[in-house]
Amino acid sequence: MVVGGVDLAAYDSRCSGFAVINDQRVVEELTCLYNDYEIIEYIKKFAVEVVAIDAPIAEYPRFRDVDREAIRRGFRVFPPTFSYMKILTLRAWRLYRKLTSMNITVIETHPRSALKNSGFDNVLDLCKAVNVSLGPHASKIGRKDLRDALISAIVALCYKTSVCIDAVKASDGVIYLISRLR
Repeated sequence: MVVGGVDLAAYDSRCSGFAVINDQRVVEELTCLYNDYEIIEYIKKFAVEVVAIDAPIAEYPRFRDVDREAIRRGFRVFPPTFSYMKILTLRAWRLYRKLTSMNITVIETHPRSALKNSGFDNVLDLCKAVNVSLGPHASKIGRKDLRDALISAIVALCYKTSVCIDAVKASDGVIYLISRLR
Protein backbone atom coordinates (compact mmCIF):
# COMPACT_ATOMS: atom_id res chain seq x y z
CA MET A 1 0.00 0.00 0.00
CA VAL A 2 1.80 3.09 -1.26
CA VAL A 3 0.11 6.48 -0.94
CA GLY A 4 1.03 9.95 -2.08
CA GLY A 5 0.25 13.58 -1.51
CA VAL A 6 0.56 16.55 -3.84
CA ASP A 7 0.48 20.19 -2.80
CA LEU A 8 -0.35 21.31 -6.33
CA ALA A 9 0.87 24.70 -7.53
CA ALA A 10 -1.19 26.63 -10.05
CA TYR A 11 1.82 27.17 -12.32
CA ASP A 12 4.50 24.75 -13.58
CA SER A 13 7.21 27.23 -12.63
CA ARG A 14 6.38 26.85 -8.91
CA CYS A 15 7.08 23.90 -6.64
CA SER A 16 4.33 21.31 -6.34
CA GLY A 17 5.22 19.46 -3.16
CA PHE A 18 5.20 15.68 -3.56
CA ALA A 19 5.27 13.04 -0.81
CA VAL A 20 5.17 9.25 -0.82
CA ILE A 21 4.53 7.01 2.19
CA ASN A 22 5.38 3.36 1.60
CA ASP A 23 3.76 0.24 3.04
CA GLN A 24 6.10 0.33 6.08
CA ARG A 25 4.77 3.83 6.84
CA VAL A 26 8.08 5.45 5.98
CA VAL A 27 8.27 8.64 3.92
CA GLU A 28 9.99 7.37 0.81
CA GLU A 29 10.02 10.64 -1.13
CA LEU A 30 9.54 14.31 -0.27
CA THR A 31 10.44 16.68 -3.07
CA CYS A 32 9.38 19.49 -5.39
CA LEU A 33 8.02 18.65 -8.83
CA TYR A 34 7.08 21.15 -11.47
CA ASN A 35 5.10 19.99 -14.48
CA ASP A 36 2.25 17.50 -14.83
CA TYR A 37 4.49 15.00 -16.61
CA GLU A 38 6.90 14.91 -13.63
CA ILE A 39 4.03 14.45 -11.18
CA ILE A 40 2.55 11.58 -13.19
CA GLU A 41 5.96 9.93 -13.68
CA TYR A 42 6.75 10.04 -9.95
CA ILE A 43 3.34 8.61 -9.10
CA LYS A 44 4.02 5.76 -11.53
CA LYS A 45 7.63 5.33 -10.34
CA PHE A 46 6.54 4.77 -6.74
CA ALA A 47 3.42 2.76 -7.71
CA VAL A 48 1.16 5.10 -5.73
CA GLU A 49 -2.32 3.61 -5.27
CA VAL A 50 -4.07 6.62 -3.68
CA VAL A 51 -3.01 10.24 -4.08
CA ALA A 52 -4.51 13.15 -2.15
CA ILE A 53 -4.24 16.47 -3.96
CA ASP A 54 -4.38 19.85 -2.26
CA ALA A 55 -6.48 21.58 -4.91
CA PRO A 56 -10.15 21.77 -5.85
CA ILE A 57 -11.00 18.78 -8.01
CA ALA A 58 -13.78 20.08 -10.23
CA GLU A 59 -14.29 20.17 -13.96
CA TYR A 60 -15.13 23.87 -13.88
CA PRO A 61 -13.91 26.55 -11.45
CA ARG A 62 -17.01 27.52 -9.48
CA PHE A 63 -17.93 28.11 -5.85
CA ARG A 64 -19.07 24.65 -4.82
CA ASP A 65 -21.42 23.54 -2.06
CA VAL A 66 -18.51 21.57 -0.55
CA ASP A 67 -16.50 24.83 -0.31
CA ARG A 68 -19.44 26.52 1.42
CA GLU A 69 -19.76 23.59 3.85
CA ALA A 70 -16.03 23.66 4.63
CA ILE A 71 -16.18 27.39 5.33
CA ARG A 72 -19.31 26.90 7.44
CA ARG A 73 -17.39 24.33 9.50
CA GLY A 74 -14.59 26.82 10.12
CA PHE A 75 -12.06 25.69 7.52
CA ARG A 76 -10.38 28.44 5.51
CA VAL A 77 -10.55 27.08 1.96
CA PHE A 78 -10.19 29.32 -1.06
CA PRO A 79 -13.07 28.84 -3.49
CA PRO A 80 -12.14 27.82 -7.05
CA THR A 81 -13.43 31.17 -8.36
CA PHE A 82 -10.45 33.20 -7.05
CA SER A 83 -8.03 34.23 -9.82
CA TYR A 84 -5.14 31.75 -9.42
CA MET A 85 -7.54 29.15 -8.01
CA LYS A 86 -9.21 28.97 -11.43
CA ILE A 87 -5.89 27.94 -12.99
CA LEU A 88 -5.20 25.53 -10.10
CA THR A 89 -8.64 23.92 -10.45
CA LEU A 90 -8.17 23.33 -14.19
CA ARG A 91 -4.72 21.83 -13.57
CA ALA A 92 -6.07 19.56 -10.81
CA TRP A 93 -8.87 18.38 -13.11
CA ARG A 94 -6.38 17.49 -15.87
CA LEU A 95 -4.30 15.47 -13.40
CA TYR A 96 -7.41 13.86 -11.92
CA ARG A 97 -8.58 12.68 -15.34
CA LYS A 98 -5.15 11.34 -16.33
CA LEU A 99 -4.50 9.56 -13.01
CA THR A 100 -7.97 8.01 -12.72
CA SER A 101 -7.61 6.71 -16.27
CA MET A 102 -4.52 4.88 -14.94
CA ASN A 103 -6.66 3.32 -12.14
CA ILE A 104 -5.11 5.51 -9.45
CA THR A 105 -7.53 6.74 -6.78
CA VAL A 106 -7.42 10.54 -6.52
CA ILE A 107 -8.98 12.42 -3.61
CA GLU A 108 -9.18 16.09 -2.73
CA THR A 109 -7.82 17.41 0.53
CA HIS A 110 -6.90 20.66 2.25
CA PRO A 111 -3.80 20.15 4.44
CA ARG A 112 -4.29 23.10 6.80
CA SER A 113 -7.86 21.95 7.51
CA ALA A 114 -6.75 18.31 7.80
CA LEU A 115 -4.10 19.21 10.39
CA LYS A 116 -6.52 21.44 12.30
CA ASN A 117 -9.19 18.74 12.30
CA SER A 118 -6.68 16.16 13.61
CA GLY A 119 -6.12 18.21 16.76
CA PHE A 120 -2.39 18.60 16.17
CA ASP A 121 -0.47 21.84 15.70
CA ASN A 122 2.40 20.46 13.64
CA VAL A 123 3.24 17.73 11.18
CA LEU A 124 5.86 16.07 13.43
CA ASP A 125 3.30 15.30 16.12
CA LEU A 126 0.82 14.17 13.46
CA CYS A 127 3.42 11.76 11.99
CA LYS A 128 4.02 10.27 15.45
CA ALA A 129 0.28 9.85 16.04
CA VAL A 130 -0.24 7.91 12.80
CA ASN A 131 3.06 6.03 13.10
CA VAL A 132 4.72 7.54 10.01
CA SER A 133 8.51 7.83 10.00
CA LEU A 134 10.11 10.74 8.17
CA GLY A 135 13.38 8.89 7.70
CA PRO A 136 15.97 11.15 6.06
CA HIS A 137 13.33 13.71 5.06
CA ALA A 138 12.79 15.33 8.49
CA SER A 139 14.84 18.41 7.57
CA LYS A 140 12.56 19.17 4.61
CA ILE A 141 9.32 19.81 6.49
CA GLY A 142 10.25 23.44 7.12
CA ARG A 143 9.20 24.12 3.54
CA LYS A 144 5.44 24.69 3.33
CA ASP A 145 4.99 22.97 -0.07
CA LEU A 146 6.62 19.79 1.23
CA ARG A 147 4.90 19.91 4.63
CA ASP A 148 1.51 20.24 2.93
CA ALA A 149 2.36 17.38 0.55
CA LEU A 150 3.22 15.20 3.56
CA ILE A 151 -0.04 16.06 5.31
CA SER A 152 -1.85 15.24 2.05
CA ALA A 153 -0.07 11.87 1.91
CA ILE A 154 -1.19 11.17 5.49
CA VAL A 155 -4.77 11.95 4.41
CA ALA A 156 -4.33 9.40 1.59
CA LEU A 157 -2.98 6.89 4.14
CA CYS A 158 -5.99 7.43 6.40
CA TYR A 159 -8.31 7.07 3.39
CA LYS A 160 -6.61 3.88 2.18
CA THR A 161 -6.66 2.24 5.63
CA SER A 162 -10.17 3.54 6.46
CA VAL A 163 -8.72 4.70 9.78
CA CYS A 164 -8.42 8.32 10.94
CA ILE A 165 -10.39 9.63 7.94
CA ASP A 166 -12.98 12.39 8.07
CA ALA A 167 -14.55 14.45 5.33
CA VAL A 168 -16.50 17.55 4.41
CA LYS A 169 -19.18 16.32 2.02
CA ALA A 170 -21.70 18.01 -0.22
CA SER A 171 -23.59 17.17 -3.39
CA ASP A 172 -20.74 18.41 -5.59
CA GLY A 173 -17.63 17.10 -3.87
CA VAL A 174 -15.75 15.73 -0.89
CA ILE A 175 -12.76 17.26 0.86
CA TYR A 176 -11.01 14.55 2.88
CA LEU A 177 -9.50 15.40 6.26
CA ILE A 178 -7.83 13.58 9.15
CA SER A 179 -10.20 12.69 11.98
CA ARG A 180 -9.61 13.98 15.50
CA LEU A 181 -6.66 12.06 16.92
CA ARG A 182 -6.13 14.03 20.12
